Amino acid sequence: MRNAKTLRRSFLLGGAGLLAATSVPRGAHAGAKLTRIVVAYQPGDANSQGIVKQKGWFDEVDGVKVEYKDFNSGADVYRAMASGAIDLGLIGNAPFTIAVTQKAPYQAVWWYDIGTTGEGLVVRKSANIQHIADLKGHSVATPFGSTADYMLHGTLQTAGVSGGVKLLNLSPQAILAAWRRGDIDAAYIWEPVLSELAKSGGVILAEDKDILKNGYLAGDLGVVRTRFLEEHPDVVRAWMKANIRAMDLIRNDPAEAANVASKAYGVSIPEIKDDFAGDIFPLGSEQLGATYLGGTGAQLYHIAQLLAADRLIPQAAPESVYQSAVSLEPLKDALAH
Repeated sequence: MRNAKTLRRSFLLGGAGLLAATSVPRGAHAGAKLTRIVVAYQPGDANSQGIVKQKGWFDEVDGVKVEYKDFNSGADVYRAMASGAIDLGLIGNAPFTIAVTQKAPYQAVWWYDIGTTGEGLVVRKSANIQHIADLKGHSVATPFGSTADYMLHGTLQTAGVSGGVKLLNLSPQAILAAWRRGDIDAAYIWEPVLSELAKSGGVILAEDKDILKNGYLAGDLGVVRTRFLEEHPDVVRAWMKANIRAMDLIRNDPAEAANVASKAYGVSIPEIKDDFAGDIFPLGSEQLGATYLGGTGAQLYHIAQLLAADRLIPQAAPESVYQSAVSLEPLKDALAH
């Protein structure tokens, strides 16, 4: 299995085509009888979605079959949903930000996971960089538009040195090559390059988990087309309840959750446990607060500002646009039934 975090980290690498979308047509179900339900599924991202699928907890709703459609990246999910081919599913919070900026009619209604490890800031030992503040006057490489870029900005801002650091836009493999040549002394990047740099004379100075308390989250959202939510709230409720059930299993019976997920993703139980150990899986009852769904609108706006600063989108929309793209009602409804 590809590293679970790689799919959400690299949403813009090779995915510039998703920025060209300018309109989003209505879905195939608009005004018509529901004949199938299509879920965006990412088989390289281990979380509650795999448990739901493996257990068969969301295979059929009122006689209508559920189809799980595999995708390898958030960019692919975006394009499918923009064409109306997807009803609900998983997408990283960064590509979702692009979708919202381009007025795609989605609603974020769930957090699948939040990354804590597997991505971070590595510095060369010989550069004598002991603290984040020591980066002032140095260059730091990261892939612009990735979650690593977003978390790097958060790390620098938290340390009060965002204005004194030069950022270099390099792909993961370019970062590895530049490090080996001695061209760079610091990078914010994900696995497996993160470990490769650490093994080659580096030390990991910070990870995503270090700035979670400051409101910087990198992870996967559960989203639904707005019109689908309006026309089929019963289906969305069933989907939400299945995810709540799976998240409860991860938190309350991790051994069984790992066993089920191992079958779902076709990898060993130890690998699944390693994946699960690097993420936060908030329970449904925890997600309504400001840390998760309650604060997601503001967080999407921050990501949009970063994308605009990196010239990956023309400009960020007003914050109200991102706030209105997050809905707490489906989760409240599912928890109440």
